[in-house]
Amino acid sequence: MTHTLQNGSLIPTGSGVIDAEHGGILDLLTAMTAGGPAGLAELTALRHEVAEHFATETVEMAVLAPERRERHEQAHRSYLASIDALIKTAERGDPLTGDDANRLMLWFIVHSNTADTELVEAARRTGDEPLMISMDEWLDSLDEADRDALRS
Repeated sequence: MTHTLQNGSLIPTGSGVIDAEHGGILDLLTAMTAGGPAGLAELTALRHEVAEHFATETVEMAVLAPERRERHEQAHRSYLASIDALIKTAERGDPLTGDDANRLMLWFIVHSNTADTELVEAARRTGDEPLMISMDEWLDSLDEADRDALRS
């Protein structure tokens, strides 16, 4: 499945895996908000994709401070609960409304562009190797008095 960013709505996080998963979820949400079918099958597919994506992010969240990780995980649980409530509505035979689909889309875009971008940035910072400098570069960075002191 290919995905497109509609009007640049998603900011790339810089993680190929997370961005690809975001794209797949965005495809499902775009179909729902564009007036395509939005019933039990579509909600179930969305729920599956979102749950798998959140599992991917959970691995990355180890780098976050515990309180930040809990807030991010709580946001995920709340979104899944929203999808689950809509699945129950669809199981009763009631259709998904445009407002329901738009709320799902809006939450996903805002969360992806804020919390998920922050998550990838934190993971990148944690994974960075310490700045390495050669001895020559270090010596060159010293002022003349310090270099003279080292030579004596």
